[in-house]
Amino acid sequence: MKRSGILHAELSGALARLGHTDKVVVADCGLPIPAGPTLIDLAFRFGVPSFLEVLDGLLAEVVVEGAVVAGELAAGNPVIASGVAERLGETEQVQHEEFKSLVAGAALVIRTGEATPYANVILRCGVPF
Repeated sequence: MKRSGILHAELSGALARLGHTDKVVVADCGLPIPAGPTLIDLAFRFGVPSFLEVLDGLLAEVVVEGAVVAGELAAGNPVIASGVAERLGETEQVQHEEFKSLVAGAALVIRTGEATPYANVILRCGVPF
């Protein structure tokens, strides 16, 4: 049994297989998920687990060198926008429709129970050295 960190076996394994520049999407429960990326569905019910809870868990285990959010996030969901900015600093912004098309190129999508608009981020993996 792991002492700490992400306990979800499938998610933990998927994170261990990521490499430099692979993309991981943390998604709200409404984001359309295309065929292609591995999907880890954590959504239990609306709001559980929250987007920021899942993001915090990932950031404790994965090196991130960049991130993309929908340009509509700041106006459409200021609470999540503030949380993302606190955790990730400056992010690239694209229109929501373009964001959805970028999801197909991700290695991994993690679906949360978040039920607020634009609560999605694409994380680009870095290396710890």
